[in-house]
Order: sequence, then C-alpha cells, then structure tokens
Amino acid sequence: MHELSEDDFNQRVDHVQDLIEHAVDACDLDLDMEQVEGSLILRLGDGSRVVIGRQPASREIWLATPGATLHFGYQPGEGWTCDSDGELLGDVLGGVLGELVGDQVELDIDEQ
Repeated sequence: MHELSEDDFNQRVDHVQDLIEHAVDACDLDLDMEQVEGSLILRLGDGSRVVIGRQPASREIWLATPGATLHFGYQPGEGWTCDSDGELLGDVLGGVLGELVGDQVELDIDEQ
C-alpha cells in the first residue's frame, strides 16, 4: 500500500466521494445520499445502506455493505484497491449497488 500523508489522504477521499456522488446521480438510482462526518452514506429505497467511510489512522476507505465491510488502500496509477483481492473501488461499489437494485450499475470513479 502507498503511504499517504493525512492531508493527501483526506483530499483523495474527498475527491473519490465526490466522483461517487456524480456517478451515482448519473445512474439515476432510487437512493438518497448524504455526507456525515466524512462518510458518504447511500440509502436505497428498500432501507438498505452502503457507507463509504474514511479511516485516517490506516489511510483506508472502508466500504460497508449489507453483507460485508471491505477495506481499500490507495495505489498510485490504479486508485483505491481492495486489500483482499485488488479489485477497484468503482467495480466493487458498482457490483454492490447492482445487486441491491437488481440491475447492472457501472461507476467510472477510479483515478488514474
């Protein structure tokens, strides 16, 4: 994992959360979004929640879904990658949202 300063980490998380908001808006999904204490919370019509939260101490983004919590570290040239399998945050989040809404969701949020 690439070591980020706290300021760089927070700027990158702010940026990717902004990208997520715009990408989700473009998909026209039935959900509400709100920022709460550095986390982006997506609330779906059926009550399900997905939380994209920052973990400054470990310099990770944690993706909390109804079934699991996944950890993502920043990799230069790739973006936010899952610690367990190296999958990109946008692909994982798109898959999670797709399963929850019952349709394919593609989010182009990964930094290059």
